Amino acid sequence: MKICHITNFWPNYHGHAHYTENLIDGVRTHDAAKHFVCGEGNTAAHESESYIAAPVWSRDGDYVETITAHLRSIGAEIAIVQYSNDLFGDDNRLPRLLASLEAAGVRSIVVNHSIYPETWKTRYQPGADAAHFDRAVAGAASCMVVHSERMRRDLVSRGVSSRNVVVIPHGSKAMERRDPAESRRELGLPEGAPVVLFFGFIWLGKGLDFLLDVFARVKRRLPQTWFYIGGYTRQKVFYTKAYMAYLKARMWSLGIAKQTRLFGDYVPDERVPTIYSAADVVAMPYNQPYSSVSGVVHQTAGIGKLMLCSQIPKFDEVEQYISPDLVVPHDDKRAWSDQLVRLLTDASHAETMRARIERFAAETSWPVVAKRHVELYRALLAGQDAASIGAQWTGQEEVVPLRFAA
Repeated sequence: MKICHITNFWPNYHGHAHYTENLIDGVRTHDAAKHFVCGEGNTAAHESESYIAAPVWSRDGDYVETITAHLRSIGAEIAIVQYSNDLFGDDNRLPRLLASLEAAGVRSIVVNHSIYPETWKTRYQPGADAAHFDRAVAGAASCMVVHSERMRRDLVSRGVSSRNVVVIPHGSKAMERRDPAESRRELGLPEGAPVVLFFGFIWLGKGLDFLLDVFARVKRRLPQTWFYIGGYTRQKVFYTKAYMAYLKARMWSLGIAKQTRLFGDYVPDERVPTIYSAADVVAMPYNQPYSSVSGVVHQTAGIGKLMLCSQIPKFDEVEQYISPDLVVPHDDKRAWSDQLVRLLTDASHAETMRARIERFAAETSWPVVAKRHVELYRALLAGQDAASIGAQWTGQEEVVPLRFAA
């Protein structure tokens, strides 16, 4: 198969590049053909053993003909669109692109990482809302891939045909497990203290200001506990700088500043295992009103660390396939502090949760997840629709969305 990924790619680091490279590596465990990356913006021209990447298009222009011409030139059979609204927009360009690719004989798959509320405004015409946009995308593509059953239901409930949508989970990549004591020394953390970690980009929907209050409660009960914030805002502009200044002021007002450390920038890939290895529990107190899944969950699972998450749609897979003990109401400070303390002090409970997390990581490893992608690509090239291949998966147990963890 000749597979082309339409996305932004290295040296960009806002999520799509990691996901795309992991998907390529996973797919190549089942089909060794080299992939192509039709890159946006400042994607670097590069050829590796796994892929050929080229900068082709810009999100700021009408990218339809440029992308279609490139895929024709390389003879692509499958086009995988790593969709986000900041990259492809939420106007009429993406549906037009998908229709253009299909007319060129290229089967197009849109990977949706978030499904927004159907009434949210978009620039798509007619309709100017998420429901109209999603129906247009689904109608033009060969298939839409989502990562959870709730995401699929949200699409179907707004009029997207169930025959156009399949659920394939996000993959989990095994992460290098570094020495915890050495990792803590490198980060300026005491070797023997419990450490709670927040990891990833910072914005209001991540609930970091809420987590500061929770950590203050935890610290009152476990005075030796430390809090590490691994990440920063996507952009460094006046309003994000103001938010970070507010968070730092809150740390002092809550009396936790001396036991809180902030990495203070985007964490380079080579430092990520160090930060995770230093932690005991990864906290995800997000409050986001839409369905998606969390890349941080899969990173955390990939290194076998404990986690605690908000009880919101984003973390359905944690509640269903790992344990309901690892999700708590997003706005309940007492529940958050109680469960963090339990994970930090109850060794038996922590070991049980860790074993379930590691099983989840194995069940969603990239080679396992990528097998589903390969089966989908082959089915589409054979003229089947998404519903047909989805029906074939029913009853198979190697991928967690089709079963509950015991």
